[in-house]
Amino acid sequence: MKRPVITNLSVAVLAAVLVCGCQSSGGPSDEKLINTTMTDLKAAMAARDLDKIMATYSENYVSVRGSGKDSMLKIMKRAIERGFMDNVKVNLEKAVTTIEQDKAEFGPVEFVSERGTFAVGYTLQKEDGAWLIVTTKRQEQ
Repeated sequence: MKRPVITNLSVAVLAAVLVCGCQSSGGPSDEKLINTTMTDLKAAMAARDLDKIMATYSENYVSVRGSGKDSMLKIMKRAIERGFMDNVKVNLEKAVTTIEQDKAEFGPVEFVSERGTFAVGYTLQKEDGAWLIVTTKRQEQ
C-alpha cells in the first residue's frame, strides 16, 4: 500500500515542479528585451540600415518637439545620406535601465564622432511583448 502513495506523491511533486518551472521561465526578462532593442538599434545604426533602425521605434513615437515617427524616419534617412552616421560609435556601456510597469528609461547612450560626443536618453514602452522607443531626449553627460 505504501508504494502507490509514494509513487503518486512523486508524480504530484514532479508535476508541481514542472508547472512552476514553466511559469518562472516564461521568456526573457523585460530588462533583457530592452537591452535587445537597444543593441539592435546600435547594430542597425552601425550598418546604417534605416529599416532596422526604424523597427526599434514605436508607431506611437513622439519627439520632445511633438513630431512623430515619420519625422524621425526623415531625420535618420537624411543623416545616413549625408554621411552623418559614418564613423559614429554608439556606446551603451554607461546606460542604466529603469522599468516602471509598461514604460522604461534607458540611458545615457553616448554617440561619439569626429564632430563631438553627445548623449541621448530613451523612453521605451512595452507593446505586444516587445519594448519599442516612444521618445528620446538629449541628456547631459
